[in-house]
This record gives sequence, C-alpha cells and structure tokens, in this order.
Amino acid sequence: MRNKSRLRAAAAILLLAVAGCGSTPAATPGGTAPAKGSSTGGSQPDYTPTGKLVADSGFRPAVDGFGFQNYGNDSGPINLTANTMRALFGDAVCASTQGDCELIPQAETWMAEQNKGMANGHCYGMSVTSLLVAMHKLDPAKYGADSTVKLDLAHNAALQEMIAQQFVGQWMPNVVAGQVKGSPKQIVDKLTEVLKPGAAETYSVGFYKRDMTGGHEVTPYAIEDKGNGQSSILIYDNNFPGVTSHIDVDRNADTWRYQTASNPADPSEPYDGDAGTATLMLDPTTPAQQQQTFPYLVHDTKGAKGAKPGGPALTVFLDSDPVDHGHLLITADGGKRIGYVNGKRINEIPGARFVDVKSNNSTYKFEPEYQIPAGTHFTVTVDGAGLKKTQKSDVVILGGAFDVSVGGINLAPGATSTIDMGIDGDRVKYTSTDAQAPDIEIGESYDSSDYAFAVSKAAVGPGGTVEVTLPLDRNVFTVDATKSRAPASLGVTMERIDDHGKRTFSKDGVAVSGTATAAFDFDAWDGGGKAIALTVTDQGKKNTTQLPAN
Repeated sequence: MRNKSRLRAAAAILLLAVAGCGSTPAATPGGTAPAKGSSTGGSQPDYTPTGKLVADSGFRPAVDGFGFQNYGNDSGPINLTANTMRALFGDAVCASTQGDCELIPQAETWMAEQNKGMANGHCYGMSVTSLLVAMHKLDPAKYGADSTVKLDLAHNAALQEMIAQQFVGQWMPNVVAGQVKGSPKQIVDKLTEVLKPGAAETYSVGFYKRDMTGGHEVTPYAIEDKGNGQSSILIYDNNFPGVTSHIDVDRNADTWRYQTASNPADPSEPYDGDAGTATLMLDPTTPAQQQQTFPYLVHDTKGAKGAKPGGPALTVFLDSDPVDHGHLLITADGGKRIGYVNGKRINEIPGARFVDVKSNNSTYKFEPEYQIPAGTHFTVTVDGAGLKKTQKSDVVILGGAFDVSVGGINLAPGATSTIDMGIDGDRVKYTSTDAQAPDIEIGESYDSSDYAFAVSKAAVGPGGTVEVTLPLDRNVFTVDATKSRAPASLGVTMERIDDHGKRTFSKDGVAVSGTATAAFDFDAWDGGGKAIALTVTDQGKKNTTQLPAN
C-alpha cells in the first residue's frame, strides 16, 4: 500500500514545508555547459569582476558547476529511495531488511515529503554535490565523466540519487548547528576567511526574500573587493549553468542584493536584505556526509495503554498549490496557537516554530512547515479564507512513532476543515464545514512490527465529523461515521511489516451509513490468519462478516 498509493504523495501538487528551490521550466536533464561568456537565459549574463579578489577557492562555474540547469520532478528523476534512506540513517529506518529495505512508516512519510519538495528544484543538492566533487570527496568518474560540467543527468540514476541525498542534508541537526548566520558584512567576512583552495570546510549560500519566500541555495567561490565598502560574493547559481553570478554587499549600510530570475525567460527581480532580516546565511558541506540519526525512531509497545513519553517535535505539513493555498492554524489545549490569523503569522505555543521553504520563485507563497513540541495535544484547522478557487489540500503529521495524514481535501474559498489527532497518533477526528470525502491514514511503529492503515472516501456532510482510531492496546481499526451526516462507500487498506516481510489487506466498497461505525478486527489476520472480521454497528444493530485476506 505505502509504495503504491501513499495517499498524500499521490495527491499532492507540490511540497509545502520542506525546502525546495525554484527550477527553471526550460531545465532538461542532460544538457551541456554553455560557452564561457554566454548565458543559459538572456536575463543572467556572465559577470566579469573588475575589483581585487580577496578570497578565491579556485572553483569555477564553467568547470566545477553542472552543465544542466536546476531541475524539478517533471522529468521523473530518481530522488530519495529506501536504499538512500538506509545509507543516510542506517538499518534503523528499515522495518524489514529481508531483501530490500522496507521503511518504517515515519521514514517513508519523511522521504515522501522530501521528494515532493524537490518538485520545486534541487538547488541545495546541486550546490553541495558540486562542492563535494571540487573537494575531491566525490569522484565524478563514478557518475560518468571526468569533471562536474561534463556529467549528464538524463538516465543517470546514481547522480540523481546523490543530488537528492545531498538535498536533504540541509535538515540534519549537525548541518543546522554549523550554519553561519549574521549580518551581510559578517557573512562576507566569514567567506573571506574560508574561501581558499583545499579548505577543510566549504559552504553554500542560502538566501530568502524579505518575507521568507523565494529562497534559493547557490555556491560561493570568491570575494571581490570593489572598493569604498562594496563587495561582491561570486557564485555559481545552478539556475544558470556555466556563468558567474554575484551577490552584492554594501558593507557600509550592511545590506545585500542579488538580481536574478527564477526562470531565464522572465525579467530579473531583486532579492535583498539587511542586518535585521536574517535572510542571508551559510550552510556547511561536510556535516551531512556522515551517517545521521533519524529523528523519528520511537517504537511504541504493542498492547500498551499509551505511547512512550518524550520523543522528537511533531512536524505538520500542508501540501497544496504553491501560490493559491489555504493556511494552517494549530491550536493547543489552552488556546495557544501557531499559524495564520487574518493572513498574518502568530506563534503563541512555547517551543513551537515555523520552518520556511526555499522555492526561488517570488510568486510562490509556500505554507511553512510547523514543528510542535512532543506531548502537545493540538487541533489543525485548514482555512480556505482568501482562496481564489477550490484547491486540493493534504495535511501530514509526523511524530516519533507514528505518521498521520488527511488527504484529498477539496478546500473551497471560505471553507474550513479541522483535524483533531490523538496525542499518540492513534486517533484522527476530521470535521468540515462543507461536504468532503478525504483519505485518512495512520501509520504506527511498534517494537517488533510496523503498521499502516488507510481509509479512503471517508465522507462527511456539511458540519459532519468522521473519526478513525487505531488503539495501541488492541487490534481493531475503527471508522466512526455516526456524526458524519453522509453515507460512505469506504476503501480500507492495511499493511504489516516485520523482519519476515510484508503482508497487505485491502477491501473496497465497504458501505457505512451516516449513523454507523465499521470496526475491522485484525487480530487473527495479524497472527497469520486468512480473514478480518468486519462489524458494522448502525443504531445499535450489529452485523459481522468475515472479509477474506488478499
């Protein structure tokens, strides 16, 4: 089920909440480097410095940058796979290692969200991969050529996967800990210190627009002193292969400015900031090259009354249109909130935070990722105020031992959907102001096995509520439609993974009225049995049938 239909992965348009970076529609996997002095698009000419280079790593875009443009997912590149996840995090992310790695629910969800984010571009991965080759940490011959600029992306699964692997390095705690933040002048001073041949550490430059939209990641390689307090950071911008671009810094005013276009066919536009915007930063290369610890590795105890205490912060994603989308408002018990109120951000929850998205397209106004402290019970409201038209929207919640998703919400202008999740991820209650039929999924990771349960077309009428439960202490998956105000024809899928492999069960067309519950007792199936007992209770009347296993 999870590889075939991963509910929100199939439905999402673009990722919200993991960093992407705008690729150009003209970018085609493969391609060759332009001649020196040329430009891949008329809006980004090759820059020739006239001032003194006070720092120079020796990197040059025409040789050490890729010959193809930053790209998205349109051409179907290989991004993260289960084997990449295993390389990044070790066997701990595998529910089963019999043959290929079968990922635990949390790892598969995280991978799916990261891969969707790459639809917006692979800028971070391209910057870091090019630096690793320049540092002689990667051999380009392994990927089919003797230099970076000669590498072909098309039909090069190994290179595609490596770029994707480096892309997600930006989220690793040791990378975040090594990030250099400061005023524009301080960023130039740090680059002047580290940009030299053979440096043990290299950095990529990340930047955002002032409102934290349109971010991008590029490769710095030299600092030009133009005199009178003016400096330029010479960069390889992977949206424009083969040419030198430059970020200008006014050391007197402590400001920065970059003139670029996310699409070479479009007019260029300014990116700028100052000492107070915190929109220019440096990301280290090497910390992500060691095996990482996957944060969502808690395993609940099957049969327990509740989840283990503690664990990592929960992460909440909204997947929808990159421009015209709703907003989230997350409300904790006691009424404190994080999210959007009347179009403006608020954060009242101690320890909660926004994680902003890089897209390198100023027209994109991505919803940030939300991180909520573990042990916090909250509701998520998806608000359609301000939408221009109905947009498909998915909400994904990732916890230490579980993942939850409500997908396929057709969010209309002015409408709202509310998701109330149990603190252990064992219950999802969905309410809507208008008629909906979302897909709801719960994934749970236990000490000896992992499970994923999904119900599709969980219909509700206006003001209706449907509740899905997967209690930790018994093997019953329940869909409660007694307050749904709508009949439903449900599709149900179950998956169990352990060291012996994977078992699946699926059933379509399970009829449930708007006054009924459907309980799927999978205890016998869990032990290797051939059937699942379905009990439909409607206004006190029970009817039990045996559903044959697949």
